[in-house]
Amino acid sequence: MSTKNNGVLAVFSYLDKFCDALEKVRERSDFHGFEAFSPTSYHEIEHAMHFDPSPVRKFTLAGGLTGVTTGFALALGLDYNWPIIVGGKPAGAFSIPAYVVIGFELTILLGAICTIAGMLIMGRIPNPKLRVLDTRTTDDKFAIYVPGASVDGPQAKLLRELGAEEINATHAP
Repeated sequence: MSTKNNGVLAVFSYLDKFCDALEKVRERSDFHGFEAFSPTSYHEIEHAMHFDPSPVRKFTLAGGLTGVTTGFALALGLDYNWPIIVGGKPAGAFSIPAYVVIGFELTILLGAICTIAGMLIMGRIPNPKLRVLDTRTTDDKFAIYVPGASVDGPQAKLLRELGAEEINATHAP
């Protein structure tokens, strides 16, 4: 194991202290490249980090529009190729209300599939390079990793003042 210091990991137990620390850390230039670790997603963290709206919604929109277009085109195409004349109505535009069900179902199906694909793509899942610096962040703790910082440095001091319960040095594996 290498003893080269890569940075510090500040561990927090409470979401409110973690979010307050994120807001302070985000504005400082000496915390450039920091990472936040959380057991799950919280809207409070998104607000503290001032994240933009999720790009996954564009995947959902594209899937939904593709689904409704495909549903109506499928039903219309089948109606023209194999018409079922009911009540003397000709095939085509007169039967559009019946196409709504197929269009709706394909909208939901393709929207859901594209949403899942978007989450996997934008979340970079699976990520073989993923590192877990502290296993407690997958259970009930929050953490801020600051690269290039030392345990005795000003970044660690500020994190302690902001409510970090532990500050640990991280080492290269």
